[in-house]
Amino acid sequence: MAIEETVVNLDILDLAHAGWAMNLVQSASNLFTICVDDRIQYMNPAGLKLLGIDAAEDAINQKFINFIHNDYKEYLAFGLEVLAEEDDFIPLKLVTLKGEELDAKLLIHELQIKGKAAYIVEVQDITAYKRASEAVRDREHRIKSILNTVSEGIITFDSEGKIQTFNPAAEKVFGCTANEIIGHHVVELLPHDKHEKFRRIFDRKVAHGRSSLMGKPIEFNGYNRTKGKFPMEITISSMQVGHERIFTAVLRDITERIQTVERIRHLAHHDTLTGLPNRHLFTDRLHHAIKLSHRYDRALVLMFIDLDKFKPINDTLGHEAGDVVLIEVAQRFKNIIRESDTVARIGGDEFIILLEELDSVEIGPVVAQKVLDCLEEPIMAGGRECTLGASVGLACYPDDTMDAEELMRYADEAMYAVKTSGRNGYRRYDSKLSVLGT
Repeated sequence: MAIEETVVNLDILDLAHAGWAMNLVQSASNLFTICVDDRIQYMNPAGLKLLGIDAAEDAINQKFINFIHNDYKEYLAFGLEVLAEEDDFIPLKLVTLKGEELDAKLLIHELQIKGKAAYIVEVQDITAYKRASEAVRDREHRIKSILNTVSEGIITFDSEGKIQTFNPAAEKVFGCTANEIIGHHVVELLPHDKHEKFRRIFDRKVAHGRSSLMGKPIEFNGYNRTKGKFPMEITISSMQVGHERIFTAVLRDITERIQTVERIRHLAHHDTLTGLPNRHLFTDRLHHAIKLSHRYDRALVLMFIDLDKFKPINDTLGHEAGDVVLIEVAQRFKNIIRESDTVARIGGDEFIILLEELDSVEIGPVVAQKVLDCLEEPIMAGGRECTLGASVGLACYPDDTMDAEELMRYADEAMYAVKTSGRNGYRRYDSKLSVLGT
């Protein structure tokens, strides 16, 4: 349709002088309309389509303000000439014939045609852009909400190592606020003595995103500004955002996990009542001690101890009283040996002592006598004084055997020899079980 057929009052607009400019307006994607006395005299096809107007004639002589949302009509209350003074697009909302709301930007130019003021109104439909922006903001808000509620610390930093985001969980882990740490190098989250080392590692490996550390959980120490050094697990990943490489680190304080593992390991290798090494741990230590003794030509002595008169305490005073006695006995045995030696509980009232790194096995009987002596003082349990004795069997490396299992068996046999010969004494194993002391 020719321009002349879609525009009323051509005598006042004289659009023939517009020529090539009007051709551009006709094909433009933005809404263009020409208004005189605030009434539409021309609207391009893009504008008609945008506002839901079927034919150009339906737009002619309508007030342009009719297509402005009520919240923005005050902009046009004083006429188009006021808005024509603005140099930039003005954000507002339009309303189509069907009542649909559109986000838009408006720019008005004034011109004179045959001495009469006319206004070219250009409108950009930014509905899709605004919805996309709102979607991005909404997504960012959701992501931020997630980051603010997850239990793991999450931080992001750039290829220079500068921290960009720092969620609340990270604040708790490191004992500092986001405001305090954002913009600082990520190595400041590590112990001070590791800064230079990790800065070199970062510059050499991490910054390029090609490090073998990427995507794998690794464990090392972090630094909490209040509590100091702590163990943490961290997984680093990277992504390209435009021309910038961004790194994301997901981390957690694993202090409790390590403590739990250590507790489980301790329970697996220690007697739950006395805290002494159990048979499993003692056997490991014995094998290790024999290897060292063989390498450095040293001796060791193994003592197998069975408490005398313990069963009546359990039977008459109960197991709680018996437990009190065992705990006290364990402590007394620990007090008579060196830190390098080992005392273990391997059964109900059975203990083993291992004396390591000896120049001579002659120390064995001396310590065996200390075992007997430390039990002479009664133990209070169940409201009564409990007296105990012990039968102690000794076996020596390398004199008696160089085999760990034989060493334990020989000490056990020597202990039973004491039991059968009157109890409360000690013997050293030999083929004839000769008595060395009582």
